[in-house]
Amino acid sequence: TSVLSQDAESVSIIRFESLMQTQEREASARVESLDQATISAEVAARVVDLPVRVGERVSAGQILVQLDAADYELALQAAQARLEVAQAGEDMARLRAERARRLAPDQFVSDDQLLEAETLLRQTQAEKAAASVELGRAELMLSRTQIVSPYEAIVQSRLTGTGALAAPGTPLVELVATERLEISSGVANPHVEGLMQSDEVVFEDGERRYPVRLLRVSALISPGARQREARFEFIDESPAPGSQGTIAWVDPRPVLPADYVMTREGELGVLLVDSNQVVGTTTVVRWQPLPQADAGRPVQVDLPMDLLLINEGRRRVQPGETVQIVAESL
Repeated sequence: TSVLSQDAESVSIIRFESLMQTQEREASARVESLDQATISAEVAARVVDLPVRVGERVSAGQILVQLDAADYELALQAAQARLEVAQAGEDMARLRAERARRLAPDQFVSDDQLLEAETLLRQTQAEKAAASVELGRAELMLSRTQIVSPYEAIVQSRLTGTGALAAPGTPLVELVATERLEISSGVANPHVEGLMQSDEVVFEDGERRYPVRLLRVSALISPGARQREARFEFIDESPAPGSQGTIAWVDPRPVLPADYVMTREGELGVLLVDSNQVVGTTTVVRWQPLPQADAGRPVQVDLPMDLLLINEGRRRVQPGETVQIVAESL
């Protein structure tokens, strides 16, 4: 243990881990839906009903628009009739082919007659298959006269009205999905690393706080704001699409309080002593420059937690000056 010098300035020391802080950060954010769609007509028909209203929530499978189905119902009936005719023709052809096969070994029918019966059977089978496809198409076209929501959503706008004539591709309703949501936020590039290390991130809309999970951060940096887009998803409940708010998190990287950032000879830094010093010793003040610091503001630093900083007396002493350690602050 050194002998206390009568000429040395008395100071106390404090470990960096005792005074280090973390910083709360936030960035503006917006809730966006991954599914936004303009629902259009797929068949030509007149709009007979449009039961949904702007701002209304709709469930998956709920009817959005009903088109006039009369023509398509008639087409379906005609297709069903053609399939019945084709089925009857196939049944008759099958009976004739089976009869020809039974009689052929006894020479009651010629080879040409047998070939003709089997060819007719194959022809009627093909006609039945074509009629079945036509029926399926008629059913599909009829189903398209009833337009339903593909997912849970909010009606953003109605683009037509009852009585309007719709053609394939005519926009009818705009939807914004309410299930698959993401939050978009522009985060300052220096804050991205702390965001990625944070244990808890929330979205605040002024009324509630919603826990969220970081999904990804874009590698692109916006040229003006020097920000990177971060995307989040809600862990439990979520607000409505389009909600505005902020993303808030605690940056776990250590921060030196502004009161400990000193200026010496025009340079910003922190005053400290060797980490092996104890109360009752005499030592020399060391200087750690902090080029990233701004005067009067906390500064993020990468310092050892057991580093000994000068606490009381730091405003009086100078780098290289001999001081007496009289106390260690907790």
